[in-house]
Amino acid sequence: MFPTFTGNSRKGRNVNLSGQRTNNPFTSTSWGASSTLGASKTVAQAQAERQQRQQERDRLKAAQRIQRTWRAHRVRRNLRNEWRQTIDHFYEAQSEDASQRSTEALRLVFATFQASNVQDRHRLALVTQDLLQTDFAAFNSELVDSHRIGKLRRMFLAALARCDLGNEQNQVALFLQGLGAILTKASDFKAFEQVLGEWYKVLGRLCQETGLPSSTQEMICSLVVAPLDVPHDLESIKHAAYQVLVFSFLTQPDLARCSGIIERLAASIDLDRLSNCIFDLSDRLPKHNSNAIVWLIAHYIAINWAKEQQSSRFLFIKALESLFPLCSAQIRAGFAVASKDSGDFDESKQNGPDVLPPFARQQLQRLVDKSAIQDLIDAFTATTGDTSSSAQENASDIAGLILTLINLFPACSEDIRMYLYVADFPTPQGHIPTAKYYWNATQKTSVFRNIESSQSAALDFLLRKPSTPAAEAVWRREWKTVLLFLESYIFVLRLMDDDDFFSALNPHSNFSGSSSRLRLASMSLDELERLTLFLKHLSFSMYYNAQELLTNSPWAETTNSTGRRGGGGQVSKADGLLPPVGVEFTTLRDSATTAMRMLYERDSRRPFLPKHHWLMTSKFDMESFYAAVILEEQRQHELANAGDGDDSSDDDQGWGSSRYADMEKQRQKSREAARARFLAMHSPKLEILRNMPFAIPFETRVQIFRYFIQLDKQRRRGGDGDADMWRARMMQTAVGRTNPLGKHMAKIRRGRVFADALKALWDLGAGLKEPIQVTFEDEFGMQEAGIDGGGVTKEFLDSVTTEAFTESELFVTNSKNAYYPNPTLIDRIKNMMIGPEETNLAVDRVLKEYEFLGRIIGKCMYEGILIDIVFAGFFLLKWAAANNNYRANINDLRELDEELYQGMLSLKNYTGDIQNDLALDFTITDPINIPGEPTRTIVRPLVPNGESIPVTNENRPLYISYVARHRLVRQPYAQTNAFLRGLGAIIDPSWLSMFNQLELQRLVGGDSSEINVDDLQRNTHYSGAYTPSPYQKEHPTIGMFWEAMHELHDDERREVLKYVTSTPRAPLLGFSQLSPRFTIRDAGQNQDRLPSASTCVNLLKLPQYRSKEVLKEKLLYAVKSGAGFDLS
Repeated sequence: MFPTFTGNSRKGRNVNLSGQRTNNPFTSTSWGASSTLGASKTVAQAQAERQQRQQERDRLKAAQRIQRTWRAHRVRRNLRNEWRQTIDHFYEAQSEDASQRSTEALRLVFATFQASNVQDRHRLALVTQDLLQTDFAAFNSELVDSHRIGKLRRMFLAALARCDLGNEQNQVALFLQGLGAILTKASDFKAFEQVLGEWYKVLGRLCQETGLPSSTQEMICSLVVAPLDVPHDLESIKHAAYQVLVFSFLTQPDLARCSGIIERLAASIDLDRLSNCIFDLSDRLPKHNSNAIVWLIAHYIAINWAKEQQSSRFLFIKALESLFPLCSAQIRAGFAVASKDSGDFDESKQNGPDVLPPFARQQLQRLVDKSAIQDLIDAFTATTGDTSSSAQENASDIAGLILTLINLFPACSEDIRMYLYVADFPTPQGHIPTAKYYWNATQKTSVFRNIESSQSAALDFLLRKPSTPAAEAVWRREWKTVLLFLESYIFVLRLMDDDDFFSALNPHSNFSGSSSRLRLASMSLDELERLTLFLKHLSFSMYYNAQELLTNSPWAETTNSTGRRGGGGQVSKADGLLPPVGVEFTTLRDSATTAMRMLYERDSRRPFLPKHHWLMTSKFDMESFYAAVILEEQRQHELANAGDGDDSSDDDQGWGSSRYADMEKQRQKSREAARARFLAMHSPKLEILRNMPFAIPFETRVQIFRYFIQLDKQRRRGGDGDADMWRARMMQTAVGRTNPLGKHMAKIRRGRVFADALKALWDLGAGLKEPIQVTFEDEFGMQEAGIDGGGVTKEFLDSVTTEAFTESELFVTNSKNAYYPNPTLIDRIKNMMIGPEETNLAVDRVLKEYEFLGRIIGKCMYEGILIDIVFAGFFLLKWAAANNNYRANINDLRELDEELYQGMLSLKNYTGDIQNDLALDFTITDPINIPGEPTRTIVRPLVPNGESIPVTNENRPLYISYVARHRLVRQPYAQTNAFLRGLGAIIDPSWLSMFNQLELQRLVGGDSSEINVDDLQRNTHYSGAYTPSPYQKEHPTIGMFWEAMHELHDDERREVLKYVTSTPRAPLLGFSQLSPRFTIRDAGQNQDRLPSASTCVNLLKLPQYRSKEVLKEKLLYAVKSGAGFDLS
């Protein structure tokens, strides 16, 4: 049955081969799981035991090696100490044979010297003294190998690197003498080339020590220049010496502490070779930190200035241009200008003491002195005999450096522009101003020709990458020329009054005087048309096609490379088509836009170009443009909300004033700028509206503005744009007994409208956008009858603005009765002899009033309510200036103060010696008028240390520019900023940037063109007896009213319109936009009764007159006398 059965029932023997003992061998079989586990455990245990035995063997071997090493070290140490004792014995014995002693001692010194050992350095000094006395005779003996002189040189360098310069000055002198002697003895210059790096590092360290004797300093100077004077047949060593000089010596700080080092270098060095070396090494220099690059630039400038025969200025320019990008952030921070136009100068902050050392600052400052700019122009003058291509290249090099200086030295940028303004460039026709020279050069460039021709050609040109190195060089040169022209021309435009500007348009005008320089820089009408076309096409392409240009063009590499350069990162010349230094995408676009807007503002104020010259509607499908802009605004709003974090763009005060706080603010601004660029790239049509609004018709922009407001209302009110629907929804969603509309309700007393409004509505902030409910109280505290359906709010806003502008000191008027913030109000409060705490409270209260008034004006614009207030043009320009980039100019000064403007013109045209005749300096006197007290004055500097800077014939353009900036920007800064902050809380500043100053006035106060009676008639509503019916379409009195309106002069029509609506101007898009609608209601049949009006609802209450003559007479009498005004 079982084939394996053998007939023996005895169990077979169980053989355990695992080595594991078991208590019961019959319970563990070879095929069970426990057997498998036991085998694995045994194997693991065996491996662990082998590893332990190996570790024991390794520890034993390591102990043996340590013991062997220690015994060897102990033997060497003992032997070295014995040899040291032998050396000491040589010099204690006072042997007279210095040659024999130095020979014996030198062999031992080679074997025992350790630079970190003070006694070894002392022994080396003793041997060095013998060597110098014996003219290195030891190396002539058979006991010392002559090739070991290289080792002695390395020992000297190591000892100098470790010496205590305060206590071992004698030894330092001996080692330096030894190095100098070795230079004359050694023949192995290849070995010398290998230690050049250590050579210049050690000498640089010694140069920084201030306590060394003059003889030692002289030896240091000699050793520094020695490698530069090797024989001409050792060109490779000289080349290496220049490279190491740049890399390891000039990058060290405070070399000028060594007396005479700069002069010795200047006398011995080949500046052209040094310039080329710096330019060639610029790719490798970024491995140093930015401080090292700053010191290299400072020492390079110092050597150039100390050199009697200076190098080529154009090599100097190229070398500097290659270095500046590696430390631009540090230099810019060191020469930073005050970030706000508050009128106060913080000298310590502007000078950046924590950023730039004094010596570096002093040398860098030389680059922006008048003499330096003049040297550049003189160098160009010396090349005018060269070929025209060479002259153009040199002019481009000058442009590149000046652009870089303007970018790196913001505090000196105005001075640089002024030096350019007063400079003349030579031409075959004579000397001409800088702006004119670079304008002529710009017109000859392919950049100008291609971009001027058409917008499509401009885009093609901007996208095209240069195909060859020669084309790339031309591309770089031309862009630098264009950008310097824009910089210089913008400065000229700021100084030009209208007479100067239009002088070239009216060549028959007679003029002679010092301002002829401005007139020489003016352009003919044909030139202005060509320039504006160029600027339009360039700016349009850079805004509308920004995404394409920044991803697939040379400008894409501009954006990528400038970040690395500015941050000190490594930049390789092999990166491809990098932009010219100073020509960055945003910089070029901003400069082109600034010049274009300045010309546009002048043309809008005093037209000189064709009527539709600025429009670019052909570039858009205008039917879809409106909808596309709305979609872009919605998308940008969503992206902006999604990216909102904890960063605050306005609260700068919380950061403090430390260097690290400034750096953090700068990083935050960089993040915000990057985010703004991202949003701009995805909203091209919005960017055109904000930066080139004149390219789109005004009526289209007004429609877009109104729709932006409507979208904002829907977003804020949950889709309920209508005020009544919003109030109903708020009441339905209210929780508890708290009235959700309580904050939006106000009780206003007649005669104290502004004060009560400020108290009741200030806490709303941007919530003032929502519908408000106003109840008026009379002088007895009784509430006036009526329900606020919008009409009372209109009456309230009109009353607030009227009282604030006409009955307070917040705003003042110019000679044309145009309003602007009172520039002296804050100064008056600060000088009223009250305590500091009360003064601060008073200032805060006034600024609060300005901000609230800004909100009120914004509320009027938000609701489409027109007000009869005319603002000064220069003040409206600040509304439209995106990112607070308003630039004051002399023409705006005319609107502010005609007398001051005429004084500045007289100064500009003065033919005598201003400094001696007028004794002016860069300060200005601000008058302060306190009621009941004599007029006080405050003298303020226009620039840091302005009281010590005289006004001269040369710098008077800068003085005039600073006076305009002070009066228009700095003095009213706090008031203007508070008002604009309030206005911006209601109306997005980017929406306001779609309009110029004249258009903004129309937006606030209505259209100043002739009243269109037909349009008013089409959009008039009738009530009472005047309501049209199937039997009578028009009441006879209504027909007579419109006949009378047609017969009235436009001034009389405006009086009627103001009588009914409170403003004499029509809405921008016609009377269909008037809210509430113009309404006429009957007021009975009494023929002696005058018409009356309710301006809050735009209602005219007109009696049923039977004759047109009576109607016209009564209407004009009521309008001119103001009779019959009431509130319904």
